[in-house]
Amino acid sequence: MKRALAFVAVCGLAIIVAPTVRAQGDGGYKLVPNWPKLPGGVYFGLKEPPPPPAEREAQAAARRARGDAPSGGGGGNAGGPQNQPGISGLAIDQNDRIYAFNRGPKPVMVFDRDGNLLMSGADQEINGKTINPSWQHSGTVDWEGNVYIIERDAHRIVKLSPKLDKFLLQLGTTNERGTDATHFDLPSGIAVLHNGNIIVTDGYGNNRVVMFSKDGKFIKQIGKGAGGPQDKGTGNSEWVLPHKLAVDAAENLYIIDRENHRVQVFDKNLNYLRQFANEGWNPWDIGISRKGDDGLAFIADHALERVHKISLKDGKILATWGKQGRGPGEFDWVHGIVVDSRGAVYAADTYGQRLQKFVPGAPASR
Repeated sequence: MKRALAFVAVCGLAIIVAPTVRAQGDGGYKLVPNWPKLPGGVYFGLKEPPPPPAEREAQAAARRARGDAPSGGGGGNAGGPQNQPGISGLAIDQNDRIYAFNRGPKPVMVFDRDGNLLMSGADQEINGKTINPSWQHSGTVDWEGNVYIIERDAHRIVKLSPKLDKFLLQLGTTNERGTDATHFDLPSGIAVLHNGNIIVTDGYGNNRVVMFSKDGKFIKQIGKGAGGPQDKGTGNSEWVLPHKLAVDAAENLYIIDRENHRVQVFDKNLNYLRQFANEGWNPWDIGISRKGDDGLAFIADHALERVHKISLKDGKILATWGKQGRGPGEFDWVHGIVVDSRGAVYAADTYGQRLQKFVPGAPASR
């Protein structure tokens, strides 16, 4: 018997909440083994892997017992270490090149669909400061191939040329937090539209989403007020940690409202359209193909360390795979997700320090 979607009122707001019945199975998605192919001496994150979950929790419990303040960039990582290692985010360009934003020696690593490392870099001084890879949070690639890197804890976003060798633009003021047009407070996600307009989720410190022109001029923001902890809210266009986002073919923006456990949807001018949620999930990232016209997206869900295939129309979960762990097809803080033009899904975790590829209903050699 089919169950209807539920409409739940929160502070006078109707949210589409998908049924609690989960999708039946993984949709045929299979892990591609030995992907990517890292050259000798190249690695994601830390050379020595971080402790497993049980040991991390014991360390966090000890800190809590001592009364130590929560750490983790000021953004909901209470009890964890200050900097989570591994891969903080993923992006994909129109040629299916996958960009891993790596908390390791090379802040940006670029792969083709076959897992070959094509390029790495962004470790040089950029606009007077070298990126601290442990402060990196995510990034994107625009329609001209330029690469944007979020150095979260430096409160800035830098734009580099396609070969990662030339500095082109900076948003935010280095090492200065704020709520105005020239400052961020621990920014978290970014997308670039066809016209070059830049959308930034200024998430951890400021609960706002900001639009800039191609040349970095402030256009508008959406949020309760100026942006800041006092501006947390559950209404339309309000946030409790806007985290990451993705864009469809119509340039609608699907923005993760992380601590409200929902996805809010806006048009390309940042006008509110709708939202959806699923009971029990904790979405951290959303991936839509660059073509973006199939009505599908993929969610990196921290709740039980899973990946969901969803319908963009209503958020309904169509397939689910993964669980907590470091074995094949498992995740330890799944924090980045993208999908290529052939439907292959790439998911990256921080503590797991891995980038894994999954293909739908095809041999793993694809």
